[in-house]
Amino acid sequence: MQHSNKLGEKLSGRNKEEMPNIAFHIMTTIMKLVDLLGNRSSKNFKTLNLKKGQTVIDYGCGPARYIRNASSCVGEEGKVIAVDIHPLAIKKVKLKIEKFKLTNVKAVLANGYNTPIAKETADVIYALDVFHMIEHPKKFLTELSRLLKQEGKIIIEDGHQPRSETIKKIKKSDVLTIIQETEFHVECKKKDS
Repeated sequence: MQHSNKLGEKLSGRNKEEMPNIAFHIMTTIMKLVDLLGNRSSKNFKTLNLKKGQTVIDYGCGPARYIRNASSCVGEEGKVIAVDIHPLAIKKVKLKIEKFKLTNVKAVLANGYNTPIAKETADVIYALDVFHMIEHPKKFLTELSRLLKQEGKIIIEDGHQPRSETIKKIKKSDVLTIIQETEFHVECKKKDS
């Protein structure tokens, strides 16, 4: 079965990071239902401990699920940068910026693992429910590290993979140092030079 998935990906010209529009819409609907029924995402978000005045990057923001909460947490003196490789995600962020007048939020379209954001911009970068889809963890984590301030932290949720796989990918990349594990995610910092 895994072989046929790989074959399907090759035939469609897509990898698991390049989500078709219909899949994005389905994912958005499922996330809305999950949030309405259990609100686990709200509980998960609270564990990020974002603070007023921070610059935060929501990397892999998808349908802007956490944007309002992040905007509120960092306040007017803070900034939220929502990053995704999917144009529909950026469209969703822009709609929420307009609808909720989120003056401290900016949407940024990434080109693969290249993000048009200056180095050492963020105090906190979080990647929630995305790491399991990353095909090249070292490239991904290298970009996150580039965007992170020296004393900042990167928060990675396992997504749809076991914690052991998350840890293995982080350690194998040799880019970040794990500083803490929680029920919801793994917190990392830049590796000491």
